[in-house]
Amino acid sequence: MGQAAMTRTLHVISPLAWVAEVFEEELETMSGGGAIDGGGVTNATGATISASRHDVPVIPASAEGRVRATEGQSHVTSAEGSWRVVGHHPWDRDGVTGLTCGNGKGRGNGRGNGRGDTGGSGTGPIDDRDALWIAPDLLVRCNAGRRRAGLAPWRFTAPTPRWMADLPHELAGRTVLVVQVEELRQWGRFPDGLGERPWSQLCDGRVSGFNAARRDITELHHALSAAPGDSTIMVSGHLAGISEEWTVTIRHGRVVASCGSCRHLPPDSHHIVTIFDDTAVAGTTFHTGYRAKAERLAELAAAAAGPISASLLVAFRTPDDPGVVLEAEPVWCSAPYPVGARMMTAVIDTIAEARIIDDDASTGTTPVIDGIPVATGGMDAAGEHDNEHEFKPDPWMVRRLMERLTTRRRMTPH
Repeated sequence: MGQAAMTRTLHVISPLAWVAEVFEEELETMSGGGAIDGGGVTNATGATISASRHDVPVIPASAEGRVRATEGQSHVTSAEGSWRVVGHHPWDRDGVTGLTCGNGKGRGNGRGNGRGDTGGSGTGPIDDRDALWIAPDLLVRCNAGRRRAGLAPWRFTAPTPRWMADLPHELAGRTVLVVQVEELRQWGRFPDGLGERPWSQLCDGRVSGFNAARRDITELHHALSAAPGDSTIMVSGHLAGISEEWTVTIRHGRVVASCGSCRHLPPDSHHIVTIFDDTAVAGTTFHTGYRAKAERLAELAAAAAGPISASLLVAFRTPDDPGVVLEAEPVWCSAPYPVGARMMTAVIDTIAEARIIDDDASTGTTPVIDGIPVATGGMDAAGEHDNEHEFKPDPWMVRRLMERLTTRRRMTPH
């Protein structure tokens, strides 16, 4: 008799219940029938509309049209074992609930019953072998609570901000620059290749009021007026005519999952139909020929700029277009998509591997804000051009979140 496969837990820490539901529903989805194992070609889920290519769907309805596994088949086993999903939704005003419990190795306790709701019995400690999915802003809040409790923070690997800038032009499709705010403030105009209104966004996190958007130089200077000089910004030229986007998950530079994520109707418009939209909406079917192209492009990008584990957003304009890489995001905070059980298992394996489990959580020479290590523009001890590094949130995001938490504590009656 062979040894029974180990079952581990994916802990999804998010106020959005649908995130855990997508992970779980895909693990329960069989290949064949109306469900494509690898998703994104047919669409049988609920409806939402996303206003920006940088937004994720808000609340997808349950995937009633997906083919479900029968009793005892809800887990697909990989070489690393099988997965169950536990959603953690409630927390106190500091955003930590019971997640600050646990030992010094970055483990903690949460609540959930494995179906993404808030009730149920305690799930026990978050084991070193478990996977964590969490948005960067909530990671900052939870780690602040963990540090106050004398616990080690949760730590993850992520692509360096420079990875996108290091892509060859034929793979990125436009000029991509990564620059610190202090330098950017000296610009009187954009460097050649960016155009008059390029995209700009914060690296290593997000800040309310500075979403990814197109801005001219005056608008960008104004938007960054409150940003610290050591914050890092990615500025990239606008890519006109995008008609379809695919999400490709890579692990050490090799594709493990892919899925059509959204369509622009018409091309280059802000009317975006996502994979979670109703199939009754005209045009929600994805181009079947794009999957192979998206996967090939992802592996070419990893070969050119360095092998990483990440979620890549790939854009197409026409059926003859080889595609371009728009973004590279950490797998542990990227929106899940309906890719089927086999691919979803591989995605969660990749998320689990992104955790850094180390007894030594010292910050060394890394700058800190309120005890939280912050990003240094990719120029830390790990090396400016390394493909991956330990994720550290941008100092602007940390300062903004800490200010909000301090204000809330002052307003809370004791």
